[in-house]
Amino acid sequence: MAEYFYGITDKGKRREKNEDTFFAREIINKRFLVACVIDGVGGYRGGDIAAGIARSVIMKNLETLSEDVIETLRQAIIAANSKITQEKAAGKNERMACVLTCAVADIKNNKCWYAHVGDTRIYLLRDQSLIKISKDHSAVGFLEESGRLSEEEAMRHPRRNEIDKALGFEEDIGTAEDFIETGESPFLSGDLLLLCSDGLTDMISSGTITSILITKKSLAAKAKALVDAANDAGGNDNITAVLVENNNRPKQKPAPVPVERKKDTVASPVTPSEAARVNDIAPTKKRDRSHIAFLILLFSGILVVILTVAFQKNNKPTRTRAIPFKAAKGKNEQLLQLISHVNDSSKGYALSPKSIILEILDPIVISKDSFHLAGKGSTFIADSLYKGPGLIINPTAKHIILDSLVFENFDVGLIVQKNNVTLRNIRFINCRVPVEYLLSFPDSVISGKFKDSIFITKATLK
Repeated sequence: MAEYFYGITDKGKRREKNEDTFFAREIINKRFLVACVIDGVGGYRGGDIAAGIARSVIMKNLETLSEDVIETLRQAIIAANSKITQEKAAGKNERMACVLTCAVADIKNNKCWYAHVGDTRIYLLRDQSLIKISKDHSAVGFLEESGRLSEEEAMRHPRRNEIDKALGFEEDIGTAEDFIETGESPFLSGDLLLLCSDGLTDMISSGTITSILITKKSLAAKAKALVDAANDAGGNDNITAVLVENNNRPKQKPAPVPVERKKDTVASPVTPSEAARVNDIAPTKKRDRSHIAFLILLFSGILVVILTVAFQKNNKPTRTRAIPFKAAKGKNEQLLQLISHVNDSSKGYALSPKSIILEILDPIVISKDSFHLAGKGSTFIADSLYKGPGLIINPTAKHIILDSLVFENFDVGLIVQKNNVTLRNIRFINCRVPVEYLLSFPDSVISGKFKDSIFITKATLK
């Protein structure tokens, strides 16, 4: 393997055979790096066979990439699932399945893409901070990511190895939009990707992983240290780790070239004809300089006027602003349209599908009798200086439905002042209090109202 990527797999101390596999290879004239970690589902006969099928099919499908890298990854995984289900239908290892995480890195352009099914993982290490990019498709992973379980509690949970998704579980995974988790991320100079099986993350914490990855050792030494640490902690499962580093260091600015000063020379005598030419040119140069000075003053005055008008316009008081992800056209109006519908007589509003990030500067207050907000996966994110709630459901409201929304970086995600809200598929990310609810209302009032939502707490309003 090249010096910027390395993979390793180990049987561990408890398993009879290794059902993990992986690959890491350069493709398309070494422009892209493709890496994948595959874990045969333990307890099901043929897990290693399913993993081997997935490895072979995905490697073949990723020999080339289309412009839509994520779609190429999806189609490769769909093809692998089809092959596994075909083998099962033929009566061969009828319960075999596997989970996997695949990534494509474009080192030159500082970018990476990933696709994921199950409880294998992909992490990004940047500036000595480890970030888990993928989500575990399991009940325990759900509880950990929602804040109900700490990392240590999740690692010890008796249902840790139960998974919700795997290749081989369903015959047609292409029609389910959310079966395969996908995403993309900046992959900057010095960043490090870790793809691994749960045999690593069930044994050692993210803190231990970070302490190993930030050392000055080679990628091979780091990968071996991860495996050794998992084995030292018990080695209950097969252990696989693949590391990919962006070693595309920023170009250094060229050193300034010293300029050799010319030695003073004795001036040649000026002839009368040359003196006459100089006298003819001098007045013209003076006039040119005066014209230039006038133009500079004129343009400076115009610029001052333009900046003054712009400053006054930009400093008008505003309540909210919408900032689109990737600056997509038309998304700035989404938040204003939402506020307009909240304040008029309409009964509902639907945001654009799964692409809008609405940056909140002030809370949105819903006061009407009934209102259905269909988020379609959109995100409300708190402005970096904003410390208030994302939404306030006023006591005057009677029946409010919030569906498929993400609240991120709020001190309080929602303030619910009455039994008047139904939450469906709501996620809270980095919110100190996801839902703040008056204790004056008994638990029986709110039971069952937070259907399919990730995390609910109650607290007294301050």
